[in-house]
Amino acid sequence: MGRFRWFVLGSAASVAAYWLVRYLRPEHSPLVLKQAVVIITGASAGIGRAYALAFARRGARVVLAARRADLLEAVRAEIATYAADVLCVPTDVNDDAQLERLVRTTLERYGRIDILINNAGVVMQGMLHNHDPQRVRAMVNTNLAAAINLTRLCLPSMLAQRSGTILNISSVGGAVPNATTPAYTATKAGLNAFSSALRRQLEGTGVRVVTVLPAYTDTDMLSPVIQDYVRNLGFTVDTPYYVAEHTIDALLKGEQEIWFGGFTTRAVAWLERHVPFLSTLLQRWLITPEVIAMMEEPLVAQKADPQGAQQ
Repeated sequence: MGRFRWFVLGSAASVAAYWLVRYLRPEHSPLVLKQAVVIITGASAGIGRAYALAFARRGARVVLAARRADLLEAVRAEIATYAADVLCVPTDVNDDAQLERLVRTTLERYGRIDILINNAGVVMQGMLHNHDPQRVRAMVNTNLAAAINLTRLCLPSMLAQRSGTILNISSVGGAVPNATTPAYTATKAGLNAFSSALRRQLEGTGVRVVTVLPAYTDTDMLSPVIQDYVRNLGFTVDTPYYVAEHTIDALLKGEQEIWFGGFTTRAVAWLERHVPFLSTLLQRWLITPEVIAMMEEPLVAQKADPQGAQQ
């Protein structure tokens, strides 16, 4: 019994020391973003567009990637007065050759890659048996496989310069499975696992891996009806600009996981992790057939540019 008590006390002391070190650790200088080369996928709308503006305002050299050149050009025009430089590379992230061209063009222009933001994503909501199989495969590729492959292509440059940051824009849904989005949740859970495994693999190389978990966000991927519904439940709906600004603040503090959604979302995440059966009961109560039907309404963002906005 004595050994067990010492084990518990030692574990508690270790945890307390860890959090004290994290609390007292000095923040990274914001100057690291000056002239930094930042690739952003899904940059034509939503959170990706907000990231482009946020990094541009801090003097970064921004590489915009999404499928539609006209939308990218509109973002370029918006941020050109802030950014040190802007490069538009129309890219379908599901095409390996286009991913290779994106990285090659960036290195030819700037000679380095400092930050990769894997933001391109789509969502499918509603009953799984109603999903189109081709769209399911496309979503898995866009949300997960493309992020893995683009990271793979950027890593040699980052490892050679012994610095770099991979930002994987996941979702709270990847940590708290949501009954309205089973396939989408699987892609985000996979992205979370990829981030954690890669972070361990790259320990000591100078390359950081950061997971960003947005919750409900005011983009075209979240209809006004759904926004009203989740607000009535007590959840926060963040703006894309808040997500971008808070991401950079947390990035400069050295955080590895960046959560959004406010207190209610964190409470649900805690419940999912520690008392999962209560989380299941809560979803059974909140997610009715009417809610699922509401979620199955067509999404504007997928019509405009399926890879251009990230929820």
